Amino acid sequence: MSELEELLQSINGETPSNEEKSFKEIWGVIKKYIDILWSKKWIIVIIGLIGGIIGLIYAWNRKITYTAHYTFTVGGSSTATTGFSGLSSLLNLGGGGMDAFTGDNVLELLKSPALMERTLLSPVVYNGDSITFMEYALICDSTRANCENRTSSDEKKPSKIVSICDVCFPLGQERATFSRAQDSILAQKAAGFIMQSVKVARRDKKLSFMEYSFDHLDENFAQAFSEAHLKAVSDFYIDTKTALARRNVESFQSKADSVRKSLDQCFSRRAAYSDANRNANGQYVNVTQWKIDTDIQILSTTYTEMIKNIEMLKLNLAKETPLIQIIDEPRLPLSNDKMGRSKGAIIGGFLAGFLACLAILGWNIFLDIKKKMEEEETSNTNNEAV
Repeated sequence: MSELEELLQSINGETPSNEEKSFKEIWGVIKKYIDILWSKKWIIVIIGLIGGIIGLIYAWNRKITYTAHYTFTVGGSSTATTGFSGLSSLLNLGGGGMDAFTGDNVLELLKSPALMERTLLSPVVYNGDSITFMEYALICDSTRANCENRTSSDEKKPSKIVSICDVCFPLGQERATFSRAQDSILAQKAAGFIMQSVKVARRDKKLSFMEYSFDHLDENFAQAFSEAHLKAVSDFYIDTKTALARRNVESFQSKADSVRKSLDQCFSRRAAYSDANRNANGQYVNVTQWKIDTDIQILSTTYTEMIKNIEMLKLNLAKETPLIQIIDEPRLPLSNDKMGRSKGAIIGGFLAGFLACLAILGWNIFLDIKKKMEEEETSNTNNEAV
């Protein structure tokens, strides 16, 4: 075709545009690979069925993880009133709490290894017996069951490595008396729970709602441990927050008790002196009586002021004590990630079929690229020969 004829066809709109050519080329490629997949449909179906069977077996044997979820808020006055009288100021017993843990730092306490270990060593009732959560965790992990299945020959084998079967965590054992093996196993279990089981988050930065969840394969353990862990963190937070205010109340109460004891002694001394000098006359007798009365008056005034300050300090302690309010708490049955058998079969079959299609397409694309490279190499060789 001459250039004139091509020009006339383009004027009459008979020549396809580049976009139309590109679309036809793309559609041709797509149709080619669709035909390839259709020709291999039975292979894809068989692979999909195999994947469905694997998914069914997986869903059948998959271990279910249970989640105990809490939603709570932390409330309380960050600064308490300090309207004490001059006596408490002189004794340097002003109020005020320890603000070491505020805001998001409360969430970090839930990931503290020390508090996690403390919870693992706290008591729990299992089959009517009180044991530690650590022993309960080993039972849930089938560690104790495997220890019971050990043969006598295995027990007699000498080994420098301490077995978990030889280590126990009895209730009431002092933490300072733990062996190296006990410390190591306890720390490992606590770290595993913190990394894999514990999840904490603030629902919204503008809100004070906090969320805590604990995951475990045993439903009863998840509920009991999450409750004990949250309580241990709550008690530690409250004790630390109110430590200074409680110390002030205890110190002031001790001083008030001392003043009251001295006041009682003065009352007894005045009564004894009056009985001994009932019929006596003279200024000396009256002076001694006045001294005792003066001491009683001073001690009475001091004790009255101290009682007022103690009540003010108790009010300050109440204001310093934070309130951890549980909004949502877990109830049996707990939420879980159980996968249905039909769902497992469908997901397994779909994934297997999809991967089979990708493998077939990838192999054919590889063959096309290889063929094109061979044709280009042959063409270049022929051109060089010419």
